[in-house]
Amino acid sequence: MTAVVRAGPARLDALASTFGQAFVNEPMMLWPMGLVGDVADPLTRCFRYFLDEALGLGVVWEVADGDGAAVWVSPEQAHAWKAADPWNQERIGALTDDGGRRYDAFWEWVESRTPDEPIWLLDSIAVAPARHRQGLGSALIAAGCRQAAAAGVPAFLSTGTRRNVEIYGRSGFRVVDEADAPGGGPRIWFMRRDPPGD
Repeated sequence: MTAVVRAGPARLDALASTFGQAFVNEPMMLWPMGLVGDVADPLTRCFRYFLDEALGLGVVWEVADGDGAAVWVSPEQAHAWKAADPWNQERIGALTDDGGRRYDAFWEWVESRTPDEPIWLLDSIAVAPARHRQGLGSALIAAGCRQAAAAGVPAFLSTGTRRNVEIYGRSGFRVVDEADAPGGGPRIWFMRRDPPGD
């Protein structure tokens, strides 16, 4: 079994690289940021800024020496997560093509469709392309789902990649909502995994 461990601030550079590589085709990042062409560098910088805040909150988990990582926010961490708002930074907005206007509107829309109840939120997950199909993503998903089930609360996520719907479905998630983001944005699927017995 692949060991999933909590990542600390010293893992910033390694994990930013993993996320940057993993998200080069993710509409939920590319469209709101207005990125086209060679996107790995701006995405890596974006995730470096994001993780610079998120790692200190204790919400980042990794496997295989950082070749896979996930951001899982528990109900107990939700208040600190919202207060810190690691995705809402001027330096991230500066990476976009419009000063962050579309980015901010998109993420406000996503947040408006996230349940207002205790949940384990899978904010983001990444596996280095060279390590795909080796079980790293499954291990990261399962780790958070186990904690959500033990707490008796749902797990929740959103994705802008259709093939991910099937991947998350194999872990017990089901689509509870799907819609095109306002302003010509991508199709987003919102998925939930209820605790056993619900």
